[in-house]
Amino acid sequence: MIQEIKDMIYEFVYKYYIEPAELGTGYNIIQEITYGIILAVFLYLFYKALRRLNIKIDEKFAIPGIVFSVLIALIRALVDLGYIERSFLTITPGIIFLIGGFFILTILISAIIFKENYYKASAIIGAIPLIYFLSIFFKHIHHPEALLYVGILVGGVYFVIRFFDKKLNLNILSSKIDHYVIIGQLIDASSTTVGIGIYGYWEQHPIPRFLMEHFGVYAFIPFKILVILLALYILNREVEDENIRNIIKLCIMALGFAPGLRDLFRTVMGV
Repeated sequence: MIQEIKDMIYEFVYKYYIEPAELGTGYNIIQEITYGIILAVFLYLFYKALRRLNIKIDEKFAIPGIVFSVLIALIRALVDLGYIERSFLTITPGIIFLIGGFFILTILISAIIFKENYYKASAIIGAIPLIYFLSIFFKHIHHPEALLYVGILVGGVYFVIRFFDKKLNLNILSSKIDHYVIIGQLIDASSTTVGIGIYGYWEQHPIPRFLMEHFGVYAFIPFKILVILLALYILNREVEDENIRNIIKLCIMALGFAPGLRDLFRTVMGV
């Protein structure tokens, strides 16, 4: 009986977690829910540690977060290139646990040592490996025009969002972090759209894949932005604690920024 239960557990784990990673077949709903729960738990524990150290979660806190998000995206793209060996710790979700854990450690240790300048120390630590990997990336550029395509989409849609936010007095973009969230998610949506629509890539995540198959690749951008704007609207009005509100926003930013940049780096390198 015990052996049967062990076999069932192994088959479940292999089917929904190990096999998709081995075969590169993309993510499934079970994975998405599991990783979402794990992320929520780690986010809660990290938040508690930040509050004990009296770290305010604001625009300064976002700076090292952006640096480490770019680092995750770049390492993941270089794995696809073949420059870095593919393993659990160099693909999602392992790389998020690895680099994300490193980010958390730099924040907490820097806060203890450097106090209010913690964000500078953490950003510098993250920038060191980032500069090295960027030097590798620049040697493998094959489609530089992809940067222009994504840049035009991000800039154009961002301008429209800001215009209507002011024109209609929506006040959804009420802080710098709100702008970071929009830009991060726009990079994700635009990189995905350009990669699939122009360069023939495919979408790994089940929900975006479903939307693109039924409504077209370019419908993904307005759909995603509407969801993010609604999330920001609710957060700004329903969550009173600024620190909780901001850490949720920065998490949303990173969830778009990192995979979006990874897709963009891959496209530019022609991987």
